Amino acid sequence: MTIGIGADDLLRFESLGDNCEFGFVLRRLSCEAGSLFRWASMKPDQLLTKLRANFEGMYRFENLAPLRTGMVLDSAYGIGWHSDMKSDVTGGRLVFRDDEATRRALHRRETRKIQYLQAKFTARAAMGGVIFVVKSNPGIAPATIDGLHEALAALAGHDDFALLEVQATDDPTRIGRVDWQRPGLMRGYVTRFAPYHQADDIDATAWFAIVQGALHLFPCHDWTQRHAALRIGTPDALVQLRFPFGPDQDMGKPLTGDLRAGTVRLLNGNSWCRPYEGLFRLHGPDPERPGTTLRWTGVHAPGPFHLGASLRCPLRDSVPLRVAVTIALEDGAALAEERFEVHPGRATDLVLDAPAAKGPLTIALTVNAVRPLAEGERAVLDLSPPALHPEQVPAIAQPVRAVDTAKAA
Repeated sequence: MTIGIGADDLLRFESLGDNCEFGFVLRRLSCEAGSLFRWASMKPDQLLTKLRANFEGMYRFENLAPLRTGMVLDSAYGIGWHSDMKSDVTGGRLVFRDDEATRRALHRRETRKIQYLQAKFTARAAMGGVIFVVKSNPGIAPATIDGLHEALAALAGHDDFALLEVQATDDPTRIGRVDWQRPGLMRGYVTRFAPYHQADDIDATAWFAIVQGALHLFPCHDWTQRHAALRIGTPDALVQLRFPFGPDQDMGKPLTGDLRAGTVRLLNGNSWCRPYEGLFRLHGPDPERPGTTLRWTGVHAPGPFHLGASLRCPLRDSVPLRVAVTIALEDGAALAEERFEVHPGRATDLVLDAPAAKGPLTIALTVNAVRPLAEGERAVLDLSPPALHPEQVPAIAQPVRAVDTAKAA
């Protein structure tokens, strides 16, 4: 179902639970951007406790217990997370499938991703213009809604955001509507929520109308610029990779930047590959041709790290793209690699782990169309500035703010 909502507008939404339902709403709208609570399971009061604690002690190994076959329960906050620490029913109860050493290795990897998404959540809150969405099948106490708004304002440091509470109603005049309850707090209505055992069974018509209504009530005219300027993590700790120079680069001026980021080249690209509104736009060739590649050489990593970036296919008539990302030593030995597809109108996050290495690294991101391009077709990908994040991403993210011009749980 197409309802004319742009991919950039969908990135304004941030799910606060209480389960995966709104995550599936975004999926039906072709938005796959990762976020901290999109696939988590928690009650609104548990979320409030976590926000007030500024995420302290989140996802510690000793606090995790089996919840479902593919989920763990963080007992510190009562929040369920999807996990590769799988469980089986043994003797009438759930027990972890793997031994402790295996689980600890999985936990280290998952912790890095959760820390990254936590930093992203905080940075987006500080950036402003975000619409936080919360629902609960039994309903949410007004005091909890007030507390969530206060906690988000404290986290963001401002009130340039909206909290959208969604309720179920049998009043046909309300279904699909969104109204302001007071400054900063909106309420929308669906006919029903998905049952907890089947969170993808959504009331799509009402949800889509709510998304449109919220964007109309709370516009953000410079959202594209804000989102392009978003930086996740503490600037002094991460290594921000640069893009190739644009045509307006003044080569008569000295170049400044982090020397750890090395040098970058665009390979096999055409004239349409260029910086674009803080991102870098890549055009993928036919799959049998050498892919369009951004290659960074001489990169010095801050010990163990993960490579983080956001990718989106901004044009709905674009051919989908295959993306290959590699991190290698100078001699070509691969440290990490990942391959995936990006589809029209969708956004996704890259979080690629790499161990500590001696000497400089080469990082390459290559794109191709998934199929041969017919005349007039194109395969387009927008890439946010990639960054190397140290293994421990700080809980408080410091974004660069733009100038304000106006699986079922």
